[in-house]
Formats: sequence, C-alpha cells, structure tokens
Amino acid sequence: MTNNTIPRERLRAGVVDCPLCGRQIPKPTEHLVAIGRVESLTAATADAVECPACRGVSFLRPSPERSD
Repeated sequence: MTNNTIPRERLRAGVVDCPLCGRQIPKPTEHLVAIGRVESLTAATADAVECPACRGVSFLRPSPERSD
C-alpha cells in the first residue's frame, strides 16, 4: 500500500513530489484541498494536495493548524 502523505514542510518549501505517481507538483500551493471550512486556504490550513497529473489526493502531515 502506498503512503500517500506529504510532509507539510515540503509544501512550505515548494518542492512536492506526488507519492502516488512520482511526478513533481508544480506550484503546489495552487492545488491545496481543505476538508471542511477554512477562512483562507494556505499551507498551514490545508488538509491535502491534489496532483494535477494523476488527479490523486495526498494528505499533509502533521495535521493542519486550525483556530476554533
């Protein structure tokens, strides 16, 4: 089974490879996904990144920072 998670620090650095297809995700902050409502979608609040090549979704770790 593939571990489809991405370290959040790699997203912040702007260098993300899709763990599903192996391709580099260009401009990864333009492909962020949130589960539920967030005020603004950023590297700190996103839950996942969608790969534009394979359309797979990989979750970010650690979990997002959310304010209650």
